[in-house]
Amino acid sequence: MGKGSSGAAASSSPCTTDNNYLLPSIIVFDLDDCLWTPEMHELSGTPSIPVEGPMDPNDANSELGTVGMRVPSSRRRGRRGGGYDWGGHDTDHEEVVELYPGARLALRELATDPAYEGVKIAVASTSLEPSYSRACIDGIEIVEGVRLRDMISYAQIGRCGELTSRKTGHFRLIHEQSGGVPYDEMLFFDDCNWGDHVGDVNREFGVVGVRTPQGLRLEEFHHGLKKYRSQKK
Repeated sequence: MGKGSSGAAASSSPCTTDNNYLLPSIIVFDLDDCLWTPEMHELSGTPSIPVEGPMDPNDANSELGTVGMRVPSSRRRGRRGGGYDWGGHDTDHEEVVELYPGARLALRELATDPAYEGVKIAVASTSLEPSYSRACIDGIEIVEGVRLRDMISYAQIGRCGELTSRKTGHFRLIHEQSGGVPYDEMLFFDDCNWGDHVGDVNREFGVVGVRTPQGLRLEEFHHGLKKYRSQKK
């Protein structure tokens, strides 16, 4: 698994483990409605307050860490309406960005299983609020001492400049940033609820992809790896 921003040269071949388990050189994730919920444009402000909880969705007694990022409440406090409650605890109205359980499990697998050591991680998002996205990437922890930002080697977020509502531009930049990793050595996960990005990128570049309309589930992650292997044979 690749950690941090990297300009390393492209690998000459897809990653393989000791048992010849073929893996993609780069796994690319969408963000909104794929890795996490809600979508950034639904928020009223920057999610800047860490939310603590168990980092393993399957174990309530697992290590605690930042499992979400909350938007500060702007509710007025006090009977006279003086000031604002920026740390409000009205849970009925909190805006918290959290990873889908399956996405968290997949990322934890990527972070802890040595089999993925040579795999780079990228994100390709058409977020309307890139600064909100980056705040979540910077804050959310996957395992103790590892935040989402530490796992991501290439991040293309937004829809300005070379980036548009299509993700072909995002993939071109990831291809360039990676030093030219071939598109057929990439695996892509996207919810595709607002457009068939998986189909579009496949037709344009031949990237193997999996649609995750309900947010990434662990079985969809494993299905993607299997689909990638089958198309590389």
